[in-house]
Amino acid sequence: MGRSRTRSEAQPVTMKAAHAFPMREYIGAMALEMARMARDEGDGTLALLLEQAAAAAGQPVDVSH
Repeated sequence: MGRSRTRSEAQPVTMKAAHAFPMREYIGAMALEMARMARDEGDGTLALLLEQAAAAAGQPVDVSH
């Protein structure tokens, strides 16, 4: 993993982007829970895909368009 950016290095967050974060956080959490369930059922391939979806949900989103 990389180092965390400080506040001065971070990009400013627009109001539209700020509203997108709670939904993405929820989707990421649900994807991680489903990944755990898939792994418990022996489906490692699906678990990995769900973990990738969770990671994508945690990335910044471009809502400028």
